[in-house]
Amino acid sequence: MKWTLATVTFRYHMHSYREIIRFTMECGGDGLELWEPHWLRHRQDVCQLAPTFPIYAMSAYLDLTDFTLLGWKQRLHDKLEACHELDIPVLRLFSGSLPSNLAGERDWEQWYRRIEGMNRLAESYGVQVAFETHPGTLLDRAAGVDRLCQAITRNGWQQIGINFDAYHVWEFGENPRTVLDDWHPYIRHVHVKNAALRTKQFAMTNVYHPAGCYDELRPLSEGQVCIRAVIEGLCRYGYNRAVTLEWFGLPDGALLKSDLQYLRDLTAAYKQEVS
Repeated sequence: MKWTLATVTFRYHMHSYREIIRFTMECGGDGLELWEPHWLRHRQDVCQLAPTFPIYAMSAYLDLTDFTLLGWKQRLHDKLEACHELDIPVLRLFSGSLPSNLAGERDWEQWYRRIEGMNRLAESYGVQVAFETHPGTLLDRAAGVDRLCQAITRNGWQQIGINFDAYHVWEFGENPRTVLDDWHPYIRHVHVKNAALRTKQFAMTNVYHPAGCYDELRPLSEGQVCIRAVIEGLCRYGYNRAVTLEWFGLPDGALLKSDLQYLRDLTAAYKQEVS
């Protein structure tokens, strides 16, 4: 597995892209998950430095359940083109802003039609599109994720998969380790983070607020989610893609370095146990 930092950690700090790379390397990261606004703000630097330090995913935004949205194909094209240009293998998206409990059959069918076209376009760029397990989306409970997995198999969508966010899966009432048994073939990217309790501090209204509060966030080893079990499950199923440490508090170098080392130690311990 490759251990990456999310550049969204630096969303409110005046760091150049070069500084973010240096910070990540000092923390022991193998690469980055590039937040789309950083691409838009630092395009020249990102293009210049991408060959020197890998980007394993771009975290971007496109509301595919807003069926009145015009120009979504061009927006998708732009994101995929950027991934192709920067040699980024995965484009992370949310399904949209429609929660699964409000979605009817017609909504799912409309969404599937968009995914069909997305799969063809992503194939032309050689990019995987991973939809995140996230509150307030079609993938905000196990039934919705199961439904997407079944559609991927039924339609043969080779470029479509899941961004498995372990905390959010736990948040919507599932054991992240247990659901890996069914979902692991569809996982294209992984997010790990943790908190002291079932918190609202990961909500976008808090994360992207200049006065956001993060006192309930915790290092990976200390929160409610058993990250050890998640990593062991990923190892068991031979997952060899990127895992992003998604930290929303202040860019604390000591904490991030410790968390990345914790992830490495977990994989080393698993390998030792099975050897």
